[in-house]
Amino acid sequence: MPVSLLMCGGAALNISGLLTRLTADVDVLGAMHANGELGEMPDWIYPLAAEVAEELGLERHWLNDAAASVISMGLPSGILLRATRHDFGKTLQVAIISRLDLIALKCFAALNPGVGEKHLGDLVDLNPLSEEMSFACDWLLNRPTSPEFRAAVRQLCHVLGHSDLAK
Repeated sequence: MPVSLLMCGGAALNISGLLTRLTADVDVLGAMHANGELGEMPDWIYPLAAEVAEELGLERHWLNDAAASVISMGLPSGILLRATRHDFGKTLQVAIISRLDLIALKCFAALNPGVGEKHLGDLVDLNPLSEEMSFACDWLLNRPTSPEFRAAVRQLCHVLGHSDLAK
């Protein structure tokens, strides 16, 4: 049964050639359906991933959809259209989100207490352009948010050298 997964995170940074860093897992936002919509990963994939983990000595959840929680707030518009697709045989297609979308999602993740430092480090290494940060800020702030969230986004812009976007 063929499957098409939408990948983000450190593995996506590595495969796309944007950064080279160690990562222990592959973060997936979900499965892309033939109708162009994004849905949950199919249940049958988890036992197969567990077999791969055992064979290769990986963590059991090396393939996971923990990042999919961001979907509830709405993904950046056009994310599926900008993704680059890679075929691995006849049954697996991996779509890697674009640099623009990786930066936007990394900005969101950098605001997460406890795990944000790793994502902030990725952002520093990516050195986002003003247009990329503007896109990320628009995505983060064009929704109802708390004053604390807005302040955190402004602080992130400042740290990344884009104080002009911190409005």
